Amino acid sequence: MVNGSASARVPGACDQCPVRTLALYWAIGEGPPAATAEAISGLKRGHRLLPARRTIYREGETSDEMFTLFDGWAFRFKVLPDGRWQILSFLLPGDTISLHLLRFDRLHFSVQSLTAVSLCIFDRASLADYVRARPALERRVETFCARETAAADERLADLGRRSAQERAARLVLHLLARLRQGSAVQGQSFEFPLRQQHIADALGLTSVHVSRVFHALRADGLVAVERNRLTILDPRALMKTAGIRQSDLDAETLYSPTAS
Repeated sequence: MVNGSASARVPGACDQCPVRTLALYWAIGEGPPAATAEAISGLKRGHRLLPARRTIYREGETSDEMFTLFDGWAFRFKVLPDGRWQILSFLLPGDTISLHLLRFDRLHFSVQSLTAVSLCIFDRASLADYVRARPALERRVETFCARETAAADERLADLGRRSAQERAARLVLHLLARLRQGSAVQGQSFEFPLRQQHIADALGLTSVHVSRVFHALRADGLVAVERNRLTILDPRALMKTAGIRQSDLDAETLYSPTAS
């Protein structure tokens, strides 16, 4: 995985792709893996490399292309009339950008690269036909939608009722659970390219407040952040701060695309 100043990895052959099992078009029960890889390779138009802070989609625009994020981080966001941002979610390797284009012509949000990213490019109409023709993939799309709905409900509760420290702890644990699905976690440590402003825009806080919250988490011995890497030092205490039980954290896989 890349940080903000590094180059993203270039996608290789589909049958060797390290994030293929996380992508929406890879489903158990749709034939041998080799045949699935061959079919996806036939749908793929190529790849695109983008630097950090580059707009991938702009709210309201139409697009004939759909992307799977192969490497790097991105995020979905809304821009308010006065220029303020609300980050809706962070996108990680294996995520489709954006799933909504399988059903709708336009997006109600924008997407931007947070780090340098590499994207696998698909023709939107061809990929939609491919998914519709395969019941297992249709169920997989439903799983993605269920995951997004559940995540949106949690974000609403975060913004409406949870404290700043609870929000920050929950964000860290949510990223941990998602990155584990892609084998991007070493012990309790993972790449963490988020800056204070990203976290502030995602959690409805000011950048100064985010600084104070993470200072408190570090002072309490819960997390350490160094060189774009976050390490959870006391998982049990962090879960208590977040109001999350281990069973809740394990249940993140319920909304994982790999669970379909």
